[in-house]
Amino acid sequence: MRLALAIVIPVAAAILQGTVAPLVAIGGVRPSLPILVAAAWSVAAGAREAVWWAFVGGIASDLLSGGPLGAFACASLPPVAAIGLGERASGRSTPVLLGALLVGLAALAAGVLYLGIIAVTGQPIPSVPVEAGTTLAGAVYTGALAVLVYPLARVVRRITERQGSSGW
Repeated sequence: MRLALAIVIPVAAAILQGTVAPLVAIGGVRPSLPILVAAAWSVAAGAREAVWWAFVGGIASDLLSGGPLGAFACASLPPVAAIGLGERASGRSTPVLLGALLVGLAALAAGVLYLGIIAVTGQPIPSVPVEAGTTLAGAVYTGALAVLVYPLARVVRRITERQGSSGW
């Protein structure tokens, strides 16, 4: 079941990034839905599974956005992996606000890495300061949404652990 989740949820997040995220933009700032779900899963279940979520969501986002193939996926992997490192005690979860902060930090790091990849590949960046500010604001937005999404990820992790069908 977790293997199916690792495909369906990141692809759905990438699709929603292109369709729904523009509708919920605040002042032109959008949350990063693929990072949101992958990073929330990383905090809830650990880096081992979450890097696949980041990779699948990143590739789907790259294919749908028309950006350099693999750029978003490459930018997503290190921060999602970093926040999922560490021991996951069975009875103790990361507190919601700390989890949301970690998700926001992952979104910020992924955004900065993405801008770096875009610059290195020679893609035009209209205004680096504006893009950096938008990246920071998007990370805050993503972290705020994690207050709702991260607890859901914890619940899904517990349900799938009880079923004993991790697929990993």
